[in-house]
Amino acid sequence: MKSEQRRASHVPAERKTEMLNRLRSARGHLDAVVRMVEGEAYCVDVIKQISAIRAALDRVGRMELRNHFEHCFAEAIRTGEEERAIGELMDALAFNKELV
Repeated sequence: MKSEQRRASHVPAERKTEMLNRLRSARGHLDAVVRMVEGEAYCVDVIKQISAIRAALDRVGRMELRNHFEHCFAEAIRTGEEERAIGELMDALAFNKELV
């Protein structure tokens, strides 16, 4: 199924708010890291900020993955599209070598 044919998944309002807050926080941290590198900040301070960004993004990724399983993946199973859904998910996770 082509991406333009997929329906947007429904993210519960509370989860969506938390995800957006974490993403905004990560963006703020990233802006801070850019300023730190431009200003030649101490390496360990930059590394700490990068760790905070990764943690925020990882958390959002887990939240989105959970939502995908609860809604999109479950619907694919119900409609007999499990092979497509599995392939799609494996492709999406392929960038993270720790997972696949």
